Amino acid sequence: MVMGIRFRSGSLTLLLLIGISAANICGAQSEGNGQDLAPRTLEVLDVGHKLPVEIVAVRHIQSKHWMQDLELEIRNVSVKPIYGLYVGLLLPDDKDTAHGGYWGASLFYGRIELAGPNSRASDADKAILPGESTLLRVEERIWRGYERHLQSSNVPEEASYRVRMIIETVNFGDGTAFANGGVPFPFDRRTTGRYIRYVRVPVDPE
Repeated sequence: MVMGIRFRSGSLTLLLLIGISAANICGAQSEGNGQDLAPRTLEVLDVGHKLPVEIVAVRHIQSKHWMQDLELEIRNVSVKPIYGLYVGLLLPDDKDTAHGGYWGASLFYGRIELAGPNSRASDADKAILPGESTLLRVEERIWRGYERHLQSSNVPEEASYRVRMIIETVNFGDGTAFANGGVPFPFDRRTTGRYIRYVRVPVDPE
């Protein structure tokens, strides 16, 4: 079995512990400048809230072994320390026909328990302080499993050209967070029903 993530209808399985309904969004909009520097593109889910993090750089996404080499540099642009940061990558053109979902991967900072937005930080947890950046990479067991999947299933290269990114959780460690693509937690029902789209993220050319 591939040690990655499969996005199913309204849920996220394997490594992450929280269900993400945003992963099953249909008809989301894509924005870009129409000038692709290379075949593989990255889009991030935007649910209408200003996120407490920004994507500083996306490196090596055009590499032949891109999931192994990928680096995401993320900066804390909030006024609070971040103790847990969990990101999901979705490959909408690489379908898992056996389970009815899609293949992808996860990248994270902090303990897996902090994937729950209401989980609190301990004294042993180290924060990403306001203004600081961290580098996220895919774990070895995940990218190795993904490469086995490519070989065993004869997946065409172009199936990985379209990559979508979801900010699963940004946990401040105090019972507050952003979750489900970037919605403030605790959730306020009055903020539901916002627009949903995917926005193109600039990537570094190889």
